[in-house]
Amino acid sequence: MKYADWNKLTPQEKRSTHWKHHPHMRTATVFTLLAAFFFAVFMLRVFQNKRVHVNRKPNAREAYETAKHFVNDRLLLPETSVFPKSDFTADIDTAKNIYYIQSTVNAQDSSGKTVKSLWEARLSYQGGDWADRKSWRVMDLKITTAK
Repeated sequence: MKYADWNKLTPQEKRSTHWKHHPHMRTATVFTLLAAFFFAVFMLRVFQNKRVHVNRKPNAREAYETAKHFVNDRLLLPETSVFPKSDFTADIDTAKNIYYIQSTVNAQDSSGKTVKSLWEARLSYQGGDWADRKSWRVMDLKITTAK
């Protein structure tokens, strides 16, 4: 029902007409549905971003995960590398954003034999998303074969 038709009704007809047919109720319903739709889209966009790493400094575990990628870059056969899950040491200088990580890696050498190597990495966190390799600078990386 249009608002012009609503004004032509008698008071008795207006009272007996269902509230859904009132022109203002239709307008309110349309705007409510649009607002709910835009709110749902907004919330989906907020919850879609699951990796929230920005605006905080990485912890030791996150620095270790990043250092493993840099160590893999230096190995002959990085696809064979096996890192321990939690056997690492980390020394963090939060004032200078320098991370010193030590751990081991088992990887195959050029002859195909699995060798355990010790590695030490000194990384500088440049800011931004800690999971992005561009946020880190390798200051020093040493890999030595364990005997």
